Amino acid sequence: HFYKRSYYLVINMRCLILTTTLLFSISSVRCSQPGAGPGAGERKARLFSMFSLINFPNDECTSSDSECGTCMTASECSGKKGLVSGTCAQGFGACCVLRLDMCGGTISNNRTYIRNPGYSSTYSTAGTCTWTLAKCASNICMMRLDFDTSSVSQPSSAGACTTDYFQGTPAKTGQTTPLICGENAGQHIYIDAGAYNTASATFALTMTGSTARSWKIKVSQIECSSLTKPPDGCMQFHTGSTGTVRSLNYQDSTAYEQLQSTSYTTCVRQEKGYCKIGWKQSADNQDTFKMGRASGTYTSLNGKGCDPSGQADYVVIPNGSDGGQYNQNCKASPGTTTPVPSVDRYCGGTLTCVSQSTTPAEVISNIRPFILGVFSNDAENTGVNNRGFKLEYRQISC
Repeated sequence: HFYKRSYYLVINMRCLILTTTLLFSISSVRCSQPGAGPGAGERKARLFSMFSLINFPNDECTSSDSECGTCMTASECSGKKGLVSGTCAQGFGACCVLRLDMCGGTISNNRTYIRNPGYSSTYSTAGTCTWTLAKCASNICMMRLDFDTSSVSQPSSAGACTTDYFQGTPAKTGQTTPLICGENAGQHIYIDAGAYNTASATFALTMTGSTARSWKIKVSQIECSSLTKPPDGCMQFHTGSTGTVRSLNYQDSTAYEQLQSTSYTTCVRQEKGYCKIGWKQSADNQDTFKMGRASGTYTSLNGKGCDPSGQADYVVIPNGSDGGQYNQNCKASPGTTTPVPSVDRYCGGTLTCVSQSTTPAEVISNIRPFILGVFSNDAENTGVNNRGFKLEYRQISC
């Protein structure tokens, strides 16, 4: 015999009671047993018919405060030291919000929020907080961290995270994330979780000085078979036929410095019926693509102009072409007039495959999977408006 955990609605006269119980499978239930009196089996059958089975999975739910929670019973939530905030499963379940308001610790439950001690107040104590991201099951391939709130010290004028910085370390394979500092609300990262082994990923925040900091980061555990699992090598993964991608520390309200020494890939899931992707800089203002250009300077660079001997900060849009024309409409290097069908590297002050242009264009790539490579060197020039980028993408039907 085996047993399973189930949720039952017990109807007894006028009472409606939700309980959690352990029950042997129906194969172990007999209508009559040795020694039972006449009619015992019928009475048990009638009694069993009074129970209605209600199963609900531990799915994601939205709390009363619009946070991400997990649907479970109130007693289970209490056992996990969670907060019941709203209902789920048509009112039979409790939406449980899990939080860890500590400097470091172990995260072993899916959909857990890491928050600074004393949140929503700020935290100014120096030190290092390290969180171990323990898998809740062996088939967890990735950890996704969503930065709902992330405000720590800004980088130096050269883009170096020298005062405060976050960093994620994979459990088994993949790259350690770049140092992440500044303002990064709305960003997310993926870290390898080390599926089918005992190793765990870690996430750490190093703090010096007494800066007023604040963070609230949701940790989600991604199964190996999930459609939200990114391809190998992707630090960020966006879904949907349209969206917006920002460089780290990019904010609309203030021209913060982009971070130096970054090398990562942002991926976009190819949706059904789409074969190409177009990238263009946001129309918010002229400064939404500034990969190494002084304030007021908007000429583009691409190709060899973005090499280490040139600008050295750039994005990669593989086989990109303005409008997806591929008809020799690109100019790969400054000072040349030879046209080329496509360009991979883009830098300067305007996004286009034509060097020395100030006219933005939609750069279309037909390479799959859809990716945007992001690279910055360790020699950001002070006084240069290395703001980074805010790009919008749209997938184009086949």
